[in-house]
Amino acid sequence: MFERFVALGSALVLVCALFVSLPAAAEDSPASYAERLGWPADARVVIFHNDDAGMCREANVASIKGFEEGLITSWSVMMPCSWVPEINAYLQEHPEVCSGLHLTLTSEWDKYRWRPVAGPEQVPGLLDPDGYMWGSVRDVVANATPDEVETEMRAQIDLARRMGMPISHLDTHMGTVFGSEDFIQRYVAVGMEEQIPLLMIGGHMTWLRQENEEIEANIDNIRLLAEMVWASGLPVLDDLHTVAYGWRTLDKTDLFIDLLRDMKPGLAQIIIHATVQTPNFDEISGSGITRQGDLNAMLDPRLKAFIEEEGIILTSWREMMERRAALDE
Repeated sequence: MFERFVALGSALVLVCALFVSLPAAAEDSPASYAERLGWPADARVVIFHNDDAGMCREANVASIKGFEEGLITSWSVMMPCSWVPEINAYLQEHPEVCSGLHLTLTSEWDKYRWRPVAGPEQVPGLLDPDGYMWGSVRDVVANATPDEVETEMRAQIDLARRMGMPISHLDTHMGTVFGSEDFIQRYVAVGMEEQIPLLMIGGHMTWLRQENEEIEANIDNIRLLAEMVWASGLPVLDDLHTVAYGWRTLDKTDLFIDLLRDMKPGLAQIIIHATVQTPNFDEISGSGITRQGDLNAMLDPRLKAFIEEEGIILTSWREMMERRAALDE
């Protein structure tokens, strides 16, 4: 997903033009974002984030079970999808849940598709020939304008608000908002204007750099953009792990333990896609094994015990924003 970050170098120029009034960022901050948010310098702080809530009933069941009984600390909702009302009903009864929006600009499955929240006349470039969202990031970049992308992002935010749904943060389905310089600009602008935390990484980025070596060439620009987001009053991550989706097994506990054992101090998010694998879901996608494996790990007492023994701190986007806001009081 985060190969999209390689576009940040030139996107930074555009974003800077929009936010020239922000305080200048220090070139080399001595503290991690975790430390700046008030955690100890040696703390390892983790968000277990579940993508794709609202996509289908199986995703909702796994999100709820993983939150109530397991290690999931945050999730994000796909507003164009059919099962959003169910997850919203749960959120109305459980306001303590950290729930963001999984800004959705693609519809990648063959048998289960969705359309933009904004009307087709407002975002024609987001529609494939069948009237659904495009199936790939490449197609969105080739056909949609930045104005249409921003219109759809704002429509999803507006819909969530009309439904009374909390929005703890914004992130991106399939990394589409990182698909072009202009998309990045609009994503950052919306988050900063609305004062909604958005997925942004600016610390040591150890996992992210291991996942994509191309990021290295733009690391300074990425950090500067992150500092701009921080200066606007929003929290920032030190690191991000995105490749658990590629672990195609039902037993991921040892993989997560190995990952966390080598984790550097700082604030990191681990993206998972916990979903209950059912015959119905297998008709939607062939990813049921890896998704069920994520859920199994989140519910595994062995992983929970390891986290406690290692002194790893679990947090959420909601707590991050509370800590960031307290610094400006």
